Amino acid sequence: MTTTSHAWIEHNNPAQLRWIADYLGRTQPDFQQEFMGDDFARPDRVARLIESIKEHMYSPAFREEYGKLRNAWRQKKVRQQRDKKSATFMLPTSTLTTLEKLAKQQHQTKVKVLSTVIADAWHDHQRATANAQKAKAIYQQQLKNQRGNYEQREQAYQRVIATLLTAVAEHIDQRCSLEAKIGGSDSLPLEAGDIATYEALMKPHLAALMPHLTNLTLVRFKGESLSKQLANLVQARKQAAETLTTPGES
Repeated sequence: MTTTSHAWIEHNNPAQLRWIADYLGRTQPDFQQEFMGDDFARPDRVARLIESIKEHMYSPAFREEYGKLRNAWRQKKVRQQRDKKSATFMLPTSTLTTLEKLAKQQHQTKVKVLSTVIADAWHDHQRATANAQKAKAIYQQQLKNQRGNYEQREQAYQRVIATLLTAVAEHIDQRCSLEAKIGGSDSLPLEAGDIATYEALMKPHLAALMPHLTNLTLVRFKGESLSKQLANLVQARKQAAETLTTPGES
């Protein structure tokens, strides 16, 4: 079986045909003029390129140039093969049919189309991953800012509640002290007999305020409760009263 000089040319490979025409066009002016910008997806133009090569084979200079062209293409293919590995996949018939239609529509090989699809999918994945990471960083920064703002508001709230509760406790203490002994200074120690009256007067004040303070547990108030502060003030009053009854003791 005789092998023709153009048997290595792939008639269904427009990229190769374009490369051949451009290569010959650099040394053969007539090739440049006839095939410049040509569409080698058209069978008639492919046939014309092959016929033109045959017509020039009579020239020794062209045969030498044509031999260089074949060697250059062979080397090009070798370089391309170094970056490739063979793989076998079982594809559904419908997918393979679609791949063939797409390759024909784009005038490319099925391998080229499949490589492009995979590369595009990978680029889309990388772009989506980068966007997701960027969105995550923005969200984390926003969350950090919100947490900082919340902590500042929480600290301010704690200070306000603590101050208010202290003021209320002191107000109740002084009022009940005055009511226990009308006419005396609220800062003076109570007599022993006034302590019971003083404690009895405080209970309704505390009972009236407690329903309004139940929500403080929902915000995890960290200071002393109103009842605890009042209990401390009662204890201080008792200790002062005991001091009055035993003036000789320190």
